[in-house]
Amino acid sequence: MSSPKKKQHKLTEDLLKLGQHLGAPEPTPSIPGVLNNTDKDLQDALRRAEEESKTIKAIVDSIGDPVSVQSTDFRIVLQNEVHRNLMGDCAGEFCYKAYAHRESVCDDCPIAMTFKDGLIHTIEKKGPIEKGVQAVEITASSLKDSGGNVIAGIEVVRNITLRKKTEENLRRAEEQFRTLVEEALVGIYIYQDGFFPYVNPKAAEIFGYTQEEISSKPLDSLIAADSLPSSIENIRKLLGGEAERAHNFVSAIRKDGTIIEIETQSLRTEYKDKPAIMGTFIDITERKKTETAARTFQRLESLSAFASGIALEYNNILTAIIGNLALAKMYAKPGYEVFDVLTEAEKASIRAKDLTSQLLSFSEGGSPVKKILYLQELAKDLLTLAGDGKAMKVETTLPDNLWPVEVDESQVGQAINSLLINARDAAPEGGTIRISADNVPLGPSSALPLSQGRYVMLAIEDQGESKSDKELQTIFDPFLTGQKEVGSLGLANAYTIVRKHNGIITADASPGGGTIYRVYLPAAKEKSPVPSGSFVTSQSRRGRILVMDDEEIVRIVVSRLLQQCGYETELAKEGVEMLRLYREAKEARKTFEAVILDLIIQDGMGGQEAIKHLLAYDPHVKVIVSSGYSHNPIMTNYREYGFVGFLPKPYKLDELRRVMSEVTSSAR
Repeated sequence: MSSPKKKQHKLTEDLLKLGQHLGAPEPTPSIPGVLNNTDKDLQDALRRAEEESKTIKAIVDSIGDPVSVQSTDFRIVLQNEVHRNLMGDCAGEFCYKAYAHRESVCDDCPIAMTFKDGLIHTIEKKGPIEKGVQAVEITASSLKDSGGNVIAGIEVVRNITLRKKTEENLRRAEEQFRTLVEEALVGIYIYQDGFFPYVNPKAAEIFGYTQEEISSKPLDSLIAADSLPSSIENIRKLLGGEAERAHNFVSAIRKDGTIIEIETQSLRTEYKDKPAIMGTFIDITERKKTETAARTFQRLESLSAFASGIALEYNNILTAIIGNLALAKMYAKPGYEVFDVLTEAEKASIRAKDLTSQLLSFSEGGSPVKKILYLQELAKDLLTLAGDGKAMKVETTLPDNLWPVEVDESQVGQAINSLLINARDAAPEGGTIRISADNVPLGPSSALPLSQGRYVMLAIEDQGESKSDKELQTIFDPFLTGQKEVGSLGLANAYTIVRKHNGIITADASPGGGTIYRVYLPAAKEKSPVPSGSFVTSQSRRGRILVMDDEEIVRIVVSRLLQQCGYETELAKEGVEMLRLYREAKEARKTFEAVILDLIIQDGMGGQEAIKHLLAYDPHVKVIVSSGYSHNPIMTNYREYGFVGFLPKPYKLDELRRVMSEVTSSAR
């Protein structure tokens, strides 16, 4: 390697050569030892060249970026201080040897390209990593003489390591953001000029289109007519700068024509240098159904206490009416008009009893009397009732392999019957009822508000008029809105019954018009024998019966009915009085064959507490529980509370006779 002084001398020679090319006078050869005017001129020229060289060097060193000058044979003529610090002192060397350790010019050499066409060229290359420089940008331009000839090239080197890192970070961030958008579980879109130039895969999936298909769909083909005005208004406000963000609930149209509910959040942005709207949305169709079902259930629960009170009072009155009608018929002869009138009155009272049973289905805490059965068999038995009196065609798909269910046959039968009657009445001109059933296992991701497990689904589809979403949401509401009925007691009662069986009823628009109701009931864990509903009766035994009821009209009519059955009676209006009468009779050896206790006493001790004291005094006493609230857990599980029989109000004479015969003829 040449010494610094030799390098400096060589640099001076090269700069002199550059000065000659730039138009400096060419020195005239002189005779050694003779100092003539020509020699003086040469010395002056040399001195000026050295001064210019120092000036050029000072200027170049003051530049912040690494700068070098190369001759047309690619020899490094000049380096500023920054360049030497970066690349080392390479003056006088060929650039390709000093920088790239090559024997020839690099293929992408910007100086070579500049020498060729005289233009400015820029390339990016790896930098000297050992000096912390990972990438550099090299810009080459030509140095020309007064005649326009290229005599050298100037290279400016910039350290672009930070820029490259920034670009790489931006690239990675963009890639991560794109992945996030593409894999997002919510729909993401860009709206511009009436179309959606971009939607992510989830957005396309929610609407049932491909990403390419949805980009060509105008706004009004994706948004339902009732939601279009609010959507257009939000777009106007966002693009007009009146709002920064917009939050909206929209009814949208899927590719298959079904209506879905979506919740959107959007803001103003720019897309391809033009104003646009960017937003997200989620499908809340199932959530709204669940919320509607929950609201319906809450409304019905609020009605339950009111319905319970009415039903209890009504059943007490019906007990007196039905009992007195039965007694009156005993004094009338069959074939006479008065007997027929009493019979019709009795039938009407029994129909009223069915109405109170529906009201009691709303009652808080009503517990069904369950047994295992098959829904397909129950549905078949009820079909004739629903079609009665109206021309109907029924199509059934009821497979034999349905799982059994454990339900109260009477209550669930009442619920299904209400749905069948509703389907029959839906189409004024008659039509077809389609009934189907299936086994449905529900997992944790099910949108239905039910616990996961096995369910049996019974579907009843009518061909009535199509209902709006609002009507479907209130179809189980037993109230009226304006002049249009949006619900009925029958449907509301059916909904409540099924909910109390840990199931649910849903109502949806049928694809062919009309409404389809789906009843979901939990499948039984295993099949068990169905208890027989028959009763063994025996000849009534005469004896004394103690009756406790807080309603005087009920005490009187029950006493008269018992007397018709051959019994003597003692009457009490609450538990303390009943216990006193029982003790007195026991001590006087005038025991009672049985005791009938009203379960709920308004002012005083009721049947639930009274039987505890009664059994403590006489463990062998036979006690019958009676109540107008037939769905009370004590009524449905009466033996667990110490009772031996139950009489749900209102009851007829035959029912009273059967229960009394069964209880008095059996051992405690």
